[in-house]
Amino acid sequence: MTGFATAIRREDAELITNRDLVNAANAVMGGIDLDVASSAVANEYVGAQEYYTPSQDGLNAQPWFGKVYLFPPSGCYFWDQKNQRWKMTRASSMTLTSSHAVWFRRLYREWIAGEVEQGIYFTNCPDMIRYEQKIFDFPVCILRTAPILMRNIKGEVKPHKTCTSFVVYLPPINDSTAAIERFVEIYSEKGRVIC
Repeated sequence: MTGFATAIRREDAELITNRDLVNAANAVMGGIDLDVASSAVANEYVGAQEYYTPSQDGLNAQPWFGKVYLFPPSGCYFWDQKNQRWKMTRASSMTLTSSHAVWFRRLYREWIAGEVEQGIYFTNCPDMIRYEQKIFDFPVCILRTAPILMRNIKGEVKPHKTCTSFVVYLPPINDSTAAIERFVEIYSEKGRVIC
């Protein structure tokens, strides 16, 4: 991200998906090509072939491709009409959109366009059930326990309990049946899977 958004979303102050959930994502997709909202520290856990840092602006400025893992940064976004892009803001308003919804919409668009082969979307924002109901067009796992994530604060990584969380799977368009069965098999151990 650029400008004032950089002050909000920093690589040295982030939540990172734990190894258990990342291992499940890797098992479902057969590896992760790209983590679109990450950092060097986070990628030690995720193990993506490539990743975008906040300064690279994975939301607006970078191509998405292959097998994508997405755990969106928290915050609120607004549509910057002048620059034709989503921007993060510190303010809160009824007209703002959750970052979790904004990032999911980009994943969905890239999946529909065929740029993203398949994607795992992890969110700890329970309000996504109302922000973006398109998630229910895909297999969803509602985790039975609030996961322990990792919090990176200035290079020190410590466990951090989060809230109700779930995983959405965008399967390969050409071979979705076997892929969805794999998702159900792997994630049903972690919570309730809805297909």
